[in-house]
Order: sequence, then structure tokens, then C-alpha cells
Amino acid sequence: MEARDQRALLKNEIAKRGLCSLSLSLNVPGFPKSNSTVKAFFSSCLRDLKYTLKASCIDIKADKAIEDCDRTGDFFIVPFTAVHLSLTGIKQIFEDFEEKHPLGRFIDVDLNDRQGNSVSSGKSKLCFFCREKPAIECRRENAHDFDALRSYMFSEMAVYCLKQKEELISKKISSLALKAILAEISLTPKPGLVDKFSCGSHADMNYQTFLNSTAAIAPLFGELIHEGFIFTRDDLTRALPVIRNIGLRMEASMYKATQNVNTQKGIIFLMGISLFACGKLFSQNDYFAIEEFRAIIKSICKDLVSKELGGLTHPAKSHGENIFLKYGYLGARGEAESGFSVVFDYGLPQLMATAELNDEAMTRCLLALAANNDDTNILYRSNPEVLNRFKGFCDKALKNFNEANYSEVIDFCKNENISPGGSADLLAVTIFVWLMINFDQQTGFTHIF
Repeated sequence: MEARDQRALLKNEIAKRGLCSLSLSLNVPGFPKSNSTVKAFFSSCLRDLKYTLKASCIDIKADKAIEDCDRTGDFFIVPFTAVHLSLTGIKQIFEDFEEKHPLGRFIDVDLNDRQGNSVSSGKSKLCFFCREKPAIECRRENAHDFDALRSYMFSEMAVYCLKQKEELISKKISSLALKAILAEISLTPKPGLVDKFSCGSHADMNYQTFLNSTAAIAPLFGELIHEGFIFTRDDLTRALPVIRNIGLRMEASMYKATQNVNTQKGIIFLMGISLFACGKLFSQNDYFAIEEFRAIIKSICKDLVSKELGGLTHPAKSHGENIFLKYGYLGARGEAESGFSVVFDYGLPQLMATAELNDEAMTRCLLALAANNDDTNILYRSNPEVLNRFKGFCDKALKNFNEANYSEVIDFCKNENISPGGSADLLAVTIFVWLMINFDQQTGFTHIF
């Protein structure tokens, strides 16, 4: 009883200051009433409750809040003000919070008035285990075995926390992927590519087209990550059809948004693999492990070139297949099979040299990628001789980075009517990887939940 008395004392101390108080606790049967699973669940509930309070204009006195764990379990007590709401209205908000929560039967959000008295709705809660009788009756009658109750509760909490963790991580990774794609699109100026002020070497698309396309494909980022989370087969090559299934739906959305203009088929493929790989990685880790990320991608794309390009005959079905048959270049498939070697060997070092993403760092990154990438987009419009000259201009501009040398790259693309779209896709992937690394180092995915 000492712990309960101490909590009552805390509420009375708040009442002495003329303030109401609210508290959050959990209905954990038996002892001990807290463990790592319970604490994770409690933290999740408290985070959600604070958003609910803020949305309802209930101003908690955060500096006076008490969050602790005693013999009766984890708890949170805080004074608050809400001048526009009655206590009955506030109690209803708390009840709605419990009822709408998937595991609301485990949660108690209590309200005390300015005299320290508990404000009750008079309603009885159903037992979370049998869901047939009021909880108070089941407790009085010892209707359920404590071990069974605890096992059920901890299992439900663990599943809930795992799902919440996946959702939060998925949303963050999706956000970083979207940021990376928009950063690449918005980089201005770019040689032969669409940017904010130029269509580059493209007559059928502009900056707005890319914004429309990106908005169309982004809603499926989370699905790719989720599929990575739940993929359990040892043979990761079996993941490729799963990724492509989602990718095909992304392509359909892209074409619908752009009136059948191919703006982002390349990035759909490369980012699709990246997002799935992140899901798979975070199903096992709480941090972004670069080598494991690359290993997953390599495993997904193992022997991809020989399987899909090795037995090709004319006519080719895609630009990449056409270039392979004509010149033997491996394109996006080869880059994926290598675990993004051009990205990690040439592009990422340029971004890792900066603490903050900026136009110069991204331009240098693009030049580094383009100088070392056998871009099939350029080959489709020209030939290997033009590609090699372009790579030479990029290398020169990177080694002696100035406006004049960069302008030479832009002018060459204009004169030859070429567009390094493959390198642009790799730039978006490189930015994404950098963002993942940077977020992990500065904030940490371990603190996202």
C-alpha cells in the first residue's frame, strides 16, 4: 500500500496548489509489475497521451511532471490546466483515449480535481482477458490464473511495441527516401537533367512533372519497407518479385501522374531495393549497418545480370536490355548486383566530406558518380565514345571544381542532347544513404521508439 499512498500524496500535493492532476498507469496483474516490455509499452502510451492532451488544448505542467516506477508499476503524474473544458469533458477525452487504443484495457488514465478527489465516469471496464465480465468482478472472483493473465498481457504488449517500432522506423525511412529524391530533383543547375529552371535534354518533362511523379510513387515506400520487415526466407533472391510487384504499381502511378512520361523508372527500381533492404535490416538491427545493407542488396540481386540479360535476344523490351545487347553495359542491374559499388566507392565519399547537405556537395557527388558510371541513358541517346567524353568532362570538373568546368559538362550535354539519368538516380540513392547514416549518428534509430 505504501506505493499507492505515495501516489495519492503526490496528487494531494498538486491539489494544494489549486491544480487538477492527471495520471497514467497500467493494469498489470501480479508481481513484478514492470519489465522491459511493459516499460516500452508504457513509453508508447505516454507519448500518444501527450499528443492527445496537446491536441485537446490541455496544458500539462511538464516541469512538474513525475514519471517513475514503484512496486505498483510504471506511472506518470502531472498537474494541468484546461480552462475551456469541464472536468466531465476532460474525463471523456481520457476515456476516448483508452477506448480507441488497441490495448486500451491495459491502460488507466485517471483524473483528480482541485481538491484531490478522483473524477470517475461511473463506468466499469471489461476484463481485458475474457472480455465478458467487468474487470472488477474477475479480480474479486479470481476468475483467471495470474500467470495466464500476465503471459497474455506481455505477449500483446510485445506484439504492439514491435508493430509500433516498425511503423515509426518505416515512416522515418520513407521520409528520408522522399527527401533524397526531392533533393536530387531540386539540385540546380544539372547537366542535361531536369532541374528547377531547365528541362535539360528533355522535351516531354519538367520540374513539375517530377514533383507529380514523386508524389505518386511515395505512398508505396512504406509497403516496400514493411515487406522487408516481414521477409523471412533465407534465399533473398525470392524477394525480387515482391519488390517488383510493388515497383510495377509505382510505375503505374507514375505514368498516370505524368500522362505516360517515364520520369522515374530507374529510381523506382533502385530505391525500391534500398527500401526493402532497410526493412530487412531493421527487422534484425536497431541501427543502419552499411555493410549489412549492401550485403542484403547483393543477396537480393545475386546473378541478376546473368539471369535477366545473359540469354537476351532481339528485340529488347527495355532501354537497359537494348544497351546490353548493343554494347554489353550492365546498367542498373549491374549496379544493384554489386551492392551499389559506384554509390559507395565514388558518390558517398563526396557527401561524407560535408556535415550538411548542400548544393555544392551534391553537385560534386553527381560529378563523381557520372565520371565513373556507364550511364545507359546516355548510351541510349548516343554511343560509348560520347559517354567516355562526357565522363572525362565530369572527371575534369570534379578534380578542378569551378563554374567554368561545370559549365563545360552542361554545355556538352546540351550540344550532344544527352541526359545522365542513371547517374541522377544514383545521386538520389547516395543522398538517401547519407541521410540514413547522418540520422543514425545524430539521432539514432534506437531512440525513435
